[in-house]
Amino acid sequence: MKKFIGTLTLIALVFTLNAQDKKSSLAVVEKVSEIPFFILSTPDAEYEMVGKAVTAGNIISLAVDENSTVSEKAVKLVNKALERVKKEKVPEFDAIIVDLFKENSRAIKFKNGVSTKAKVKEIDNVPVYFFSKPVDPYEEVVTLPADFSLRAKRGMLLDKIESMINRTIKKAENGEIEKFDAVIISPDDLSLKTIRFK
Repeated sequence: MKKFIGTLTLIALVFTLNAQDKKSSLAVVEKVSEIPFFILSTPDAEYEMVGKAVTAGNIISLAVDENSTVSEKAVKLVNKALERVKKEKVPEFDAIIVDLFKENSRAIKFKNGVSTKAKVKEIDNVPVYFFSKPVDPYEEVVTLPADFSLRAKRGMLLDKIESMINRTIKKAENGEIEKFDAVIISPDDLSLKTIRFK
């Protein structure tokens, strides 16, 4: 009997964890210059890639631009992609996916109409909402200013985000802040908001 109850408890726990994982990864992405902008997320709808949104050179020049916020860089990226459409270097597209891990950007076309629904990426098992907001109800736990290591400061955007997540996890483990389910990062100043799902 104890074995049976133990098995039922384990099954319930697995289902609960799976439900929470699924719940905490769904998002609605922001539009940049009216274009859905997927960064640290992937569309939750069928799509096809139609070309590079911008060139590698464009990405590098945007990355090293220290005078612009990430929001401003996103606007510049989208505008460069729209210029490429005018120059017929890329076909018309519905949205842009920026892959920080591979340092590339793709122009995509949806198969069944434009969608802003997304699944967010996780860093160190923490769902990261960046240029996006959760679909499911949540409560804010704490807002922290941009805080990353000096090494990350000299690196790319992904280095900064990974460093911030790592530091936030350590703060929660050390009891400096309350435990959380996910984070929302502001593209304006890279401040980080920890959240819990209801």
